[in-house]
Amino acid sequence: MKGFAQVEEQLDTEKASFGISAIFHQGAILPHRKIVSEIVGKATKSFELSVYKNTFGKKDWQQLHNYPRLGVSVIAMNLGNEKELGNGYGIFSFIELLSNHQRKISWNIKLGYGLGYIEKPFDRETNFKNVAIGSNFNALIYANSSWSVKFYKSVKLSLGLSIVHFSNASSSRPNLGINILSLNSGIFYAFGKKEKYFAHKINKRPRKWIKSLRGTFGVKEIPPAEGSKYFVSAYSFDFMKARAQKSSIGFGADLFYNLSLTQAIENDSTSTLSSFNNFRVGIAGIYAFDFGRVSLALEMGAYVFSRYKKQGLIYNRLFTKFNLNDKLFFTVGLKTHYFVADFPEFGIGYKFN
Repeated sequence: MKGFAQVEEQLDTEKASFGISAIFHQGAILPHRKIVSEIVGKATKSFELSVYKNTFGKKDWQQLHNYPRLGVSVIAMNLGNEKELGNGYGIFSFIELLSNHQRKISWNIKLGYGLGYIEKPFDRETNFKNVAIGSNFNALIYANSSWSVKFYKSVKLSLGLSIVHFSNASSSRPNLGINILSLNSGIFYAFGKKEKYFAHKINKRPRKWIKSLRGTFGVKEIPPAEGSKYFVSAYSFDFMKARAQKSSIGFGADLFYNLSLTQAIENDSTSTLSSFNNFRVGIAGIYAFDFGRVSLALEMGAYVFSRYKKQGLIYNRLFTKFNLNDKLFFTVGLKTHYFVADFPEFGIGYKFN
């Protein structure tokens, strides 16, 4: 690793290598659409269990992000409406950013995503009121802002505010999504071999443009609910450049091939059919937060060619890049129009230096 062997020292502060946490949440489903209010019942209650590993600065990005925690959580949720929703479950990986790892009191932000399960999704005959979720399996996105305080030796207590989002990214209809906002309290216990934090000189990242080509694929369903599913793909050519030690900025061109658009246009009597119905072309700006080999990126684009007009001119893509090596990367993400999901994305990419 560049820069690690140049100026390296161990700080006096040390901490156990691993930890577990148990967090109890109590909150409510947010009725972000009037029709979602139909399924909002009693208060939601959730129990979250996590296992995590502390980082100690052995890699540049760990020191740059103030030695975050990395881990896996499982969560079980009473969604407050046994009849239309049942319970919710999830498992997700996370990164927890700490404001100050040395003090007894710390403000933390925990971000994660993974797989969620809703017991009772929409069913045209038996559960038609649940217009929020149309599938059992969904993507789960998790965010928690909390304060933690050292209570006794290896034990910490926390108090926070969290939001959990379930969505299938329009791979099944309906898909308005479920958002749960909760207050939470938890207990943390650290264990394992104690290690000291490292501090070392970090070389500046090269400020050169890196070109990459990525291809992604997904499945989309359009109204009505329980209708046909369509294949969707996207091909992007990006230019990215390190903006700072922890982030990158760039721009790109996107080509979308969406087989559902022909049907959507046929449903719109004001549009005419064409052999180019399924194609869309866009240009976009990209901003990425970099965590070593992993980047979280937000893309905002505008269509320069699109036969289908009802979704507007602007689109967004939120995706994660996992760099397998200096050339190849794997990506998973979501394309939206503002806050309305268009389709999920899974794919691979290649960098040209």
